[in-house]
Amino acid sequence: MRRSHTGAALLVVAMIALAGCAQDVVTQMKKSATVRSQVMTAIASDPVYASDITQQMVANDSVRTRVVDTMLLDPRVAQYVLARIGTNPDAVDYVLQAAFADSIGRAHLVARMETIRKALAQAR
Repeated sequence: MRRSHTGAALLVVAMIALAGCAQDVVTQMKKSATVRSQVMTAIASDPVYASDITQQMVANDSVRTRVVDTMLLDPRVAQYVLARIGTNPDAVDYVLQAAFADSIGRAHLVARMETIRKALAQAR
């Protein structure tokens, strides 16, 4: 075998050997904070990847709960989410339906609507 072919053959053998020894990304993420950080940074820095992973996270009930709870624990994020809800008529309807379905929420909603009604009556 010529020298260049020998080098290429050794490279292929080394790559095959390394591929066989390499751990999958999930295992690497679980074992290494550095790898985990690199993967999360790559996902967070690309809007398509971030959207894809978000869709996967909210598809699972228990993970969805943790995602929403995490978002609501950050005042800046919670304020942003609520502002987005306030500008989306369908989302406002969801909030009103959820509030009305709960007795405490319903009482609060009725009290707020009465306050709004009084304010509108005074403005006339």
